[in-house]
Amino acid sequence: MWQQLHGVMGLWLLLALGLALLSGVLRSARFKGWLGERLVRRWLAQGLDPQHYHALHDLTLRLPDGSTTQIDHVVVSVHGVFVLETKHLQGWIFGAERQQEWTQTFYRHRVRFQNPLRQNWRHLKALETLLDVPLAHLHSVVVLTGTAQFKTAMPPQVVQGAAVVPYVLSFNAQLLAPEAVQRILQQLDAQRLAPTRATHRAHVAHLRQRHARAEGASPASTRVLATVPATPTPPAPAPAAAPRPPRPLADAVEAAIPGRTEPVLHPEPVPTTPQAAAPCPRCAAPLVARSVSRDDGAWLHFWRCQRFPECRHMQPRTVEALPLEE
Repeated sequence: MWQQLHGVMGLWLLLALGLALLSGVLRSARFKGWLGERLVRRWLAQGLDPQHYHALHDLTLRLPDGSTTQIDHVVVSVHGVFVLETKHLQGWIFGAERQQEWTQTFYRHRVRFQNPLRQNWRHLKALETLLDVPLAHLHSVVVLTGTAQFKTAMPPQVVQGAAVVPYVLSFNAQLLAPEAVQRILQQLDAQRLAPTRATHRAHVAHLRQRHARAEGASPASTRVLATVPATPTPPAPAPAAAPRPPRPLADAVEAAIPGRTEPVLHPEPVPTTPQAAAPCPRCAAPLVARSVSRDDGAWLHFWRCQRFPECRHMQPRTVEALPLEE
């Protein structure tokens, strides 16, 4: 009887250990990332016509400087190259398009993580260099596959779940010729590294090295540098900058806001609701009305592409002042 009891207790112990291991795997970030990417693969396969939309998954590309970049999904079509970053998140999400970090909240527990739009921006710049494609032909998309809910205004490039399919289909302007689509697919197939565990480990090691370098010098090295007497040396003359084409509107916007490279939103001086007459001439995205105030108190009104900073098209606009109520 004791042997039977010990056998039953052993089975229960093995079952408890198995459930604990399974729970740990299901809660791991690696499994959540794998699950999110699999869901996006299924949605793209079911919702996009493979004759017109060519989906590639888990691309690890080597950059000219020897480093690597890993992209979850790339969809190539005549409407552009869609670069998808997948995030499997739960809880409440607080974040804006320009913020460096977003916040994920579980009840009273808060976690800050890198803005995935900024992360995907590096992917777009890498593809711009490797494929020799204009940045206006690359579309950044962040897909949330978990049960997370945005508690702030969700950026337009962020979609949830299967909504990624109608978002991709909403781009109707033809940006690439069919020959260019085939060329891009051949380049990606030729330049991608084999999707093996060795490739993944090497990419993770590179990311850790890059983050370690970004943290700066260690305190010990800082102390050693502090003990070396400073010898004044005349600064080397800076090389002459190459002249750039005139940008009257962009220069006026930057002059109105010194030290910034993007417009700051200000309230309109009059209650107007302007509408763009035509989409962006570069990427066919909608134009949004923006205004900035200059030092002299005057207002500068202009149209800006909704995909800023991916597309930096700006054009002036006129505002008809309405009579103020007495």
